[in-house]
Amino acid sequence: MLPSCMQDLVNLCHLDIRGASRLKEMPKGMSKLKHLNFLSDYIVSEQEENGMRELGTLDNLHGSFCISKLENVKNSGEALKAKMGNKKHINTLKLKWVPDGDIDDIGIERDILDKLQPHENLNKLSIKGYPGESFPDWLGFSCYSNMTKLSLGCCMNCCELPSLGQLPSLQHLEFSDLDRLDKIGLEFYNKNNGSFQQETPFKSLETLKIEYMYCWREWHFPDEFDGFPQLRILSIRNCPVLSGDLPAHLPALEEFTIDRCSELACSLPRAPKLQQLYLQSSPVFTNNGEPQKVVISETQLAQSVLEYLPHIQPPSVQCLEIKDCRSAISISADYLPSSLQYLRISDCSKLTFLDQLQHKSLREIYVEGCDSLKLLPLGDFPNLKKLVISKCQSMECVVVPQAIPSLQYLSISECPSLVSLPALTLTVPQLEELHICDCPEVDCFAEEFLPPSLKKLEVTKCQKLASWITSKGLQSEGLTHLWLGPCFDVKSFPRDGCLPASLQALILSNFPNLETLDCKGLHHLTSLKSLAITDCEKLENITEQHLLASIEHIYIGEECPLRWKLEEMEDPRI
Repeated sequence: MLPSCMQDLVNLCHLDIRGASRLKEMPKGMSKLKHLNFLSDYIVSEQEENGMRELGTLDNLHGSFCISKLENVKNSGEALKAKMGNKKHINTLKLKWVPDGDIDDIGIERDILDKLQPHENLNKLSIKGYPGESFPDWLGFSCYSNMTKLSLGCCMNCCELPSLGQLPSLQHLEFSDLDRLDKIGLEFYNKNNGSFQQETPFKSLETLKIEYMYCWREWHFPDEFDGFPQLRILSIRNCPVLSGDLPAHLPALEEFTIDRCSELACSLPRAPKLQQLYLQSSPVFTNNGEPQKVVISETQLAQSVLEYLPHIQPPSVQCLEIKDCRSAISISADYLPSSLQYLRISDCSKLTFLDQLQHKSLREIYVEGCDSLKLLPLGDFPNLKKLVISKCQSMECVVVPQAIPSLQYLSISECPSLVSLPALTLTVPQLEELHICDCPEVDCFAEEFLPPSLKKLEVTKCQKLASWITSKGLQSEGLTHLWLGPCFDVKSFPRDGCLPASLQALILSNFPNLETLDCKGLHHLTSLKSLAITDCEKLENITEQHLLASIEHIYIGEECPLRWKLEEMEDPRI
């Protein structure tokens, strides 16, 4: 507690009690301190001697002032005795109720706040914990021409926002935790003193932040709405049931945040000056001179963002990632910024392509977990070097009608519906590394010869393709690394001429019926340095006692009987 005799300090000019969080009430007789120039806080008591009426004589207060525990004010008559309208030197006012405090009748709370109407010179106003269902009209009076900032928070019973659109100087507006508010209606913009005005609503507003509005469903706008002409920052967070529209045109918008608004699915505002966009706490793009990475994650606004990307000026987005989006997404080549170099699309269950995908600058493409995608139509990609496709359950084919001259790395995995591969020699003449994994329906390569540039080939969990390779052989003059398996119908491998002479490393995995390692097929592999054989439980025979002298390292799995025979030879390479 403050000293009970503080009322005797009649010449006191400055009293700052900020940070005194345990202080429960003010001392009695504060009305006698008429020379107070600054009072940081006034804590209202239930008793008349240190209640609201004590503020009535303190008209010399300057600067920032906070009144808390307003739940102790029993009626509007007590509030009127504070004479807040006389305190013309207060520029920042905070009015606080204890959220969920004991309120006898929420119906009188509007009258109490009405009688706390401050002087027109007020610059900033914050109302927190107000228990009324609606706000008094004075909050939107245009006579508050100096008001630049307004904050409304934790007003649990509020079901209607005040009409604020005609506050001529309002620059910053925040409201949060208005638990019963389900609609922002037309009265929010231009109702003033009981009549509707035609002036531009919120003509000076620069920042609008709306947070933790768990019942807010609708945001309505007047016909031909032209409000928010100066709005630079718009932030909407934790509004899980909000749906419908956003403002259509925000000519000054620079930063836009939508976070945890899972039902929001609409077009983004036209915003020619937009520099920063955030979705689901992930930066979508930031225009700060650095290479831009765009991340579109867990949102129904993915299509709107994609359609907006080409309008960023100057084009500077280099990385685009679209992930975990369950709404329908249709991608066109026109949506991809000319500066884009890396594209990753993952776990988008309703992805389609509107046309043939093509791009001059793209270097890497990843498409993963997009179950609805049946084909990937690839067009002109003069600089594409890496393509990865995985976990696309419905993918049947990759359409490549023309060559992708720079592609060096291609990986296709876990695509159970994939039935064919493009003609690699024609379409990817510079391919160096190819991985085909867990694509059980692919049964052959489209041509007899693979690209001469190919160095590494992995074919795993592709039974039909592996069988085709073991029976037809591989024609690839530059291949150095081969990983092959499983293959269930082979008893002896490799036959003579089956593998390219350029091989340096060979891995055979999961040949459950392989019985014999045929050295005739290894004789011409004079560059082979590493041989690994695993999961070949029946392999126990070798056609010759000595393996190639060029092999530097041999690994045979413990489950393989041949391992023990080779170990008896005490070959140090094993």
